[in-house]
Amino acid sequence: MKQNLPKRATAVKINTLSEAEIRSIGDAFADYEYADSEWGMSWLGKGKRAVSDYICAYVRMAIRERVLYSTSEDHEAFIAFKHSGHNMGAASAADLLLASSRCMDLKHIGKAAKGFVRSEKGYDEILSKFKIPYIYVGMVAVTKQYQGRGYMRKLLEIAFEEGQKHALPVVLDTDAALKKAKYEHLGMKCVTTKHLSDGVELYGMVYEPQNIPKEWRSEVVMGDFHIMKEKNESVWDKFAPVYSSFVTGTPGNRKAYEAIYKRIAKVVRDREVLEVATGPGVIAKRVAAETKSMIATDFSEKMIAVAHRGEVPANLRFEQVDACELPYADNSFDVVIIANALHILPDPEKALSEIRRVLKKDGILIPPNFVHDNQNRISGIFSKALSAAGVVFEAKWDANGFLSFLEQNGFAVKHAKLLHSTIPMVYAEAYITDVRA
Repeated sequence: MKQNLPKRATAVKINTLSEAEIRSIGDAFADYEYADSEWGMSWLGKGKRAVSDYICAYVRMAIRERVLYSTSEDHEAFIAFKHSGHNMGAASAADLLLASSRCMDLKHIGKAAKGFVRSEKGYDEILSKFKIPYIYVGMVAVTKQYQGRGYMRKLLEIAFEEGQKHALPVVLDTDAALKKAKYEHLGMKCVTTKHLSDGVELYGMVYEPQNIPKEWRSEVVMGDFHIMKEKNESVWDKFAPVYSSFVTGTPGNRKAYEAIYKRIAKVVRDREVLEVATGPGVIAKRVAAETKSMIATDFSEKMIAVAHRGEVPANLRFEQVDACELPYADNSFDVVIIANALHILPDPEKALSEIRRVLKKDGILIPPNFVHDNQNRISGIFSKALSAAGVVFEAKWDANGFLSFLEQNGFAVKHAKLLHSTIPMVYAEAYITDVRA
């Protein structure tokens, strides 16, 4: 019967949907029945309703970001995809983060975080590492009354045509072996597998149009990736490619860091500056142009490698250095910055002692640091995830405890402010006690 056949996909961009339509997408996605040995990503949620709630939030985000499409004006099925250069807006990111925190089962988030860090990279992560552009499919959903009638193929054709138009690979992740097989049947191939926990796998799928460059094909990309992959990486080596996204990737953290950049830029103007534990150079790259000269250091070789990417101010130099054994002469710097590192160093007292040594007697220490707040639920989720992933918090200060720690180690705090970011952070400026007391 002709009316039972799927219409030709016309890639209708969705600008608005009723809440009933949004809920129908969430419920269709959540009702998937996994094999007996599989849990899928639903394992992270509190049940089907929680999964549906999250997908509803994702659909609202996709509408706001203008990346949601349907197969026709009848809205039989929906696909959300974006180009890798598309940055999610602050409001969308905040809403999605809040939805995630409400839907997640906290009993499983630690195991999942550990799995994400310890497992193979996803294919989108690998493409990003090699700076290869791509199209990422974040959601594919056929509403219940149209399932089993060929609309999955029509949805993928929309993304595939976009890939062919721009000569880009099309990437998506799926969490069930049967879904993986279906995507393979429809023209994709599986190139990566993340093992997050027993029964929880994330398969990285890719469709490669014939017109993409040869060096962008998965056989070449994965070959290069395995050649470059190093064994025995430290946890900070593993975090290096994503650290910037972690510390500034949420609206709260981004706002706090913008305030820090503005303040530090004034303090360091025309001064000799050292940053200890710079990570990938998030702060250094933003403030170095204001300094007379700046050296930014980190213990992790990969953090320094990531820091060298992109535009680096001419007066900024990156060096691999141990925070507890600074290779600089006494009284060398007007300002020393150490951001969000003292709480994860095994010997923070030693680091501060070294900083006192290389800092000029009238110099300034700037040690912004995340602090613990037991009343902040989202902060607790981030902290648990990091701990499970291998990041050891050697000290768990609250705001007052952190400032007291600085005082106890020879620094008088002259300015301090609590910044209410996703994880609360204290910004401080301090001076050597025996000079400024």
